[in-house]
Amino acid sequence: MAVSRTSVHILPILGPPAILRQGMRTYPLHWVLGVGVLLALGLYAQRLGFLPAWAAWGLWAGYLLLALWGFLWGGWRAAPLALGLLAPLFPPLAFLGPLGAALALGRTLPEKAQAAFYGWALVWPALALLLVWQVFPTLYAFYLSLFDRVNFLRPAAFAGLQNYRILLEDPLFWRALGNTFWYVVFTVPTGLLLATFVAILLNTQVAFLGLYRTLFFLPYITALTAAAAVWRWIYHPEFGFLNWLLHTPGLDWLNTPTGVFALLLRPLGVELQGFLAGPSLAFVAVMAMSVWHFLGYQVVILLAGLQAIPKEYYEAAELDGASFFQKHRLITWPLLSPTTFFLFTLGLIGAFQVFTQVYVLTPTGGVLQDTLTLAFYLYNKGFRDSDFSYASAIAMVTFLVILALTLVQRRLLEKRVNYEI
Repeated sequence: MAVSRTSVHILPILGPPAILRQGMRTYPLHWVLGVGVLLALGLYAQRLGFLPAWAAWGLWAGYLLLALWGFLWGGWRAAPLALGLLAPLFPPLAFLGPLGAALALGRTLPEKAQAAFYGWALVWPALALLLVWQVFPTLYAFYLSLFDRVNFLRPAAFAGLQNYRILLEDPLFWRALGNTFWYVVFTVPTGLLLATFVAILLNTQVAFLGLYRTLFFLPYITALTAAAAVWRWIYHPEFGFLNWLLHTPGLDWLNTPTGVFALLLRPLGVELQGFLAGPSLAFVAVMAMSVWHFLGYQVVILLAGLQAIPKEYYEAAELDGASFFQKHRLITWPLLSPTTFFLFTLGLIGAFQVFTQVYVLTPTGGVLQDTLTLAFYLYNKGFRDSDFSYASAIAMVTFLVILALTLVQRRLLEKRVNYEI
């Protein structure tokens, strides 16, 4: 197509940036912001020794390419992007540069691009915290698990998947996994059913209802370490409150390794050994303390779900002659399913990470390692034995187990959740 004489004279006046702006309707400034935040985090990680230098400089090169694109697109208005190139000297400049460029470009950016940039600017602070405290440590733990006996005092040799092979042959790991399994099976359903019962009772119009709700919530806002220390006194074999209440002086609740199923069936002449004997009496004592501590949180969440159910449903059921149990089985439980599904998922994840109360009540992991959990074993290998590579391998396997069970639970249970009220 022939170019007119007029357009030939206009092109030099417009200049390359204007021509590019005509060809590219928008500039992804939110990309620059994202790369800038990652660059700042990467530079701090490099200074702390968690990230190799080539990775940080790779992020800097990516920022440079996006900044050059911005200079061609926005001309002098994109000059604040140059501040990000000085990030190796002062890392916050990596995201302050794109913020300054957004103010300088102003209405030059299309409305959609402005919405994307300022939306991401509000999201990135929370996302950066998530990256710093969750994603990056997970990746770094996997990196550590590939080395042999990392203790941060001497260089460690690369071992590949050797730690995972040793882990699968470690009897203590399987003991910890079995104990954690029993903890999940006992505490999650028991806590949820008990919290539902209490929430239904507290949802009625009774005197001093606010006082009762406060009393149930108090254990949850109490420090878990302090609460576990009190329960250690309650379980004391000589001076404990529980033995006084049950008239069982001398019963050492926290140092009895015999499984509860074996204890219950022994009078009938049935002897159970190993995993089939069930969790030890000491571990059941830890479970009881855990259910008590987290009951208040579950009750408050379930109360919120109960109060969202319209009262008209119960009034119509009463007119039809429904009993108390029929109303809650046919109305409360189905309509409360989103709340119970939420609590069940959080309970499963939290139960696999149980540590504090186990450590305070049974500091050695029980007489025969009968209260040893995955998190407790991880702690022992990392901070007692100074083998952070093996501890990281335990952490990664625990993460995979939790992820798999959560996905299975979601696939099996979510289709039964009723989100319509």
